[in-house]
Amino acid sequence: MATTSFSDALTRLGLLSGRLPRFITDVGGSGDVLEVVADARSVTNLPAPVRLATRLAPKTTARLRVEQFVDGVATVSVDASAGGLPAHKLLGLAAGRVDGMLAARRLPAGSVRVLPDARIALDVQRLLDAREPGARVQGFAFRDGGVVIDEAPAA
Repeated sequence: MATTSFSDALTRLGLLSGRLPRFITDVGGSGDVLEVVADARSVTNLPAPVRLATRLAPKTTARLRVEQFVDGVATVSVDASAGGLPAHKLLGLAAGRVDGMLAARRLPAGSVRVLPDARIALDVQRLLDAREPGARVQGFAFRDGGVVIDEAPAA
């Protein structure tokens, strides 16, 4: 069980191709909270309500916390603010983009889902198994700005 960077964890799960997108300007955190700072002005094809919001407050800070990990699925709460406004209320608008990204990367449909109440279900087991068949995930957590994927030893 080792702590890795946010970009390395996303790359390992197939959700990223090695480097964070340019709109993510900082990743850090302490304890079990991962903090991601984004400048939405450099994101293309945003839904109209989000595009309007970025004009008022372009910088968004999201605090992510793993609420639970059950049967390979991490439920992550998202508390995001932009200019003091609750940006996590717009998370539901990202569901279509998430589905499209999974399809484009040929990852299992539904392996990342936007849930009500500003939460995300991340099926770590399915994502990792799609890239590393036979991997058995026992836990997933954030630790001091990094990501921990706890795996069972290979049989």
